[in-house]
Amino acid sequence: MERKTFFTVQGKPFYSLGIQTHNSSSSTPEYLQYSWNAAKKIEANTVAVPVSWELFEPREGEFREAFVTDIISQARENNLKLILLWFGTWKNGTMEYTPSWVKKDTERFPRAELKDGRKTHNLSPHCPENLEADRKAFCRLLEVVKRFDQEFNTVIGVQIENEAGMHSATRRDFSKFGDKAFKENVPERLITYCKENPSCYLAKEWLRQGEKSNGNWTEVFGAAGGEWVTTWAVAAYIDEIARAGKEIYDIFLYTNAWLNEGRGLAGVDWPSGTPRQNNLDIYYAVCTHLDNIAPDIYLQEVTGYLDVLKTYSHPEKGFPLYVPESSRSVFNSGMMFEGIGDYGSIGYHIFGGESLLTDDQKELNTEEGISMKHSFHMIRNVVPVLPEYTGTDRIHGIHRRGIEPSALIEGLLGGWRAYVSFEGTMDQFYRMDFLHKEACWEETLGNKGEPCRGLLLQESENVFYVVGHKFRIYFLQEEEADGSLSAVTVSGKNFSTNAEYLSVTEGHFDETGRYFPDVVRTGDETRHGTYAQWDSNVLRIELMKI
Repeated sequence: MERKTFFTVQGKPFYSLGIQTHNSSSSTPEYLQYSWNAAKKIEANTVAVPVSWELFEPREGEFREAFVTDIISQARENNLKLILLWFGTWKNGTMEYTPSWVKKDTERFPRAELKDGRKTHNLSPHCPENLEADRKAFCRLLEVVKRFDQEFNTVIGVQIENEAGMHSATRRDFSKFGDKAFKENVPERLITYCKENPSCYLAKEWLRQGEKSNGNWTEVFGAAGGEWVTTWAVAAYIDEIARAGKEIYDIFLYTNAWLNEGRGLAGVDWPSGTPRQNNLDIYYAVCTHLDNIAPDIYLQEVTGYLDVLKTYSHPEKGFPLYVPESSRSVFNSGMMFEGIGDYGSIGYHIFGGESLLTDDQKELNTEEGISMKHSFHMIRNVVPVLPEYTGTDRIHGIHRRGIEPSALIEGLLGGWRAYVSFEGTMDQFYRMDFLHKEACWEETLGNKGEPCRGLLLQESENVFYVVGHKFRIYFLQEEEADGSLSAVTVSGKNFSTNAEYLSVTEGHFDETGRYFPDVVRTGDETRHGTYAQWDSNVLRIELMKI
């Protein structure tokens, strides 16, 4: 089957903007009401909901199908799409969501072991019996989803496992199953991958050890082999479940990653074998049936965050960026625009959306909640057209990372450049419409409160769409070839007249992507730069060169 590179609804691309519920929210229908409410308060269109193995198959062979269909029915009633999170063999690097009948029978379902023989809270990824039980339950889950939802497409994707791997203070399994795998030759597929991708991280270790064409994990990869034998086993385990699931229902399937952190100790600072940055090549080599490998991003600093976006954005391999979990922070409310605008994200979710509301779940209770709601509102306004622009050179993220006063977006079609001011107008004449008196005053205060952020979409050479908050945008004509500069370009008072506006409107897209103007801007609302506020809806700017 061909790998899916976008979520779809009724065969059409769908941009998933959502929340992931807290881990126990799906355990009762009553708890889920808080989740739907939170999603609507923050203006999400999708909710990611756990389906744990222990609740779906509490006794072997007895499946609670109503547990799943009730979740789907509730999502439909609330006009929300669903992503189901299969908490099977792994959740956060342990087996805590497996059924009790699996946990109790350590002979039939053997555990990974430490070097001293102690059993861990992890099923061995090398044991066929463990895989078979998980695969059987997952396939039954997809049978239920297909039978109950194929016509409606309420469920748009399923996550296989959660941050899979062994978070058990060991890089590998020392049981008889793990020892056998560790002593075997490295699979030929990985050697071939190294030869075909000599600059990748995996190949660098292979080259360092002498480019061996065969050998066990230590001989081929040195000390890295201790985690990579686990990575191979976990990746193959997940892909086999995906293969079996795809035969039943060809829906978007992905798995997620716990990222590099801490001192760099696999099994301690992250689950050994998870698709973290340094393990990705093995997943790319093994996972031919997965549609996506996605990072959970909780970083709160720019450099690391951008590195993750770049690392997991590989459309050329068929794996575009998708962020299934991220922090519900003011920082993230800005960074997500870089993921969407500059790294081709096909979806963005934040974790624990219910926590953004007051205890009575009626109102957003924090600065984080308000900032995130504003971001979701802006992105939601362009969701009908986002799939058309995603991954192209016609979409650009706007984000003030620090105290920089402006940003310049170059290389636009038609020779245009966009100058984005984060500190008000170029002529120091602060003017918005009468609905934004406080926002106009805040422009003079510098980088306070919410981050300046947004998206710029270019429909054609002279037509642009903008959603954003706390910035003004100006369009510059390309510079003269003879080296001269025009008076309107160098003059702050005339800067906004460098381009002639045929029209500037505030409007909205309908579900088909057709734009409808609601407000026409003229005079002071355009003469001092086109301002963007979170509640300005979609700005459509049509230009003409003069």
